[in-house]
Amino acid sequence: MTMQRKITGTKINFRPMIEAELSHLEKLRAYQRSTRANRIARIAADRLRAASKEKCEREPKMANWYCLRVESGREFIVEKFLQDANVEAFMPSEKVVRIHKGRKIEGSRPFFPSYMLVRFVPSGEAFHGLKNVKHVIDIVGGPNGYHIVRDEDVEHLKALRSEADLPRVATDKTMADGDRADITFGPFVGFTCTVLAVKWCRQAKARVLIDVSGKPFEIESMPLAFLKKL
Repeated sequence: MTMQRKITGTKINFRPMIEAELSHLEKLRAYQRSTRANRIARIAADRLRAASKEKCEREPKMANWYCLRVESGREFIVEKFLQDANVEAFMPSEKVVRIHKGRKIEGSRPFFPSYMLVRFVPSGEAFHGLKNVKHVIDIVGGPNGYHIVRDEDVEHLKALRSEADLPRVATDKTMADGDRADITFGPFVGFTCTVLAVKWCRQAKARVLIDVSGKPFEIESMPLAFLKKL
């Protein structure tokens, strides 16, 4: 007769140890993500310093105004971020008033949605730093270089506060989709554009396309007062 011996013992619960190990791994991953994010932020801040006001003050004759293309609706966010980073940024805008539930609310809207201006001393590091700012899509330019906005044109834009300040030019009511026109005012003065669509209203505007050294840029809202039909 064979005797069997029953082995008994205490059941070990491994769950707390597994959960503790998983928690440790998650904290480690979170720390690594945070470290990487901080490193990227430091690199971005270093690159933006190359576009700082201090550099413009040290080399004023080298500083130029350039035009950033940004995500629609994020213009003022980018402007504030750059200003907080000590980069000279300017968002051409106009004051607007709207009525909401019987209350008058004041605000601002861009003259050129999706575009804003920055002044800095050009360098590879500065251009790279600005291109990597969140919500920035590109810098207006092409293979032959970036578009430089003239100081006098920026000063004219700074004088604008509302549509009432726009140049008093008779609206060309013959302007139609597909027409070609010269841009006579604003950051894109000197460019020839193609009219994609005209919006007839109190202050008529058009959606236009410009070509910068072979690279197309679409401008959503260009006042017809800024265009001279060819």
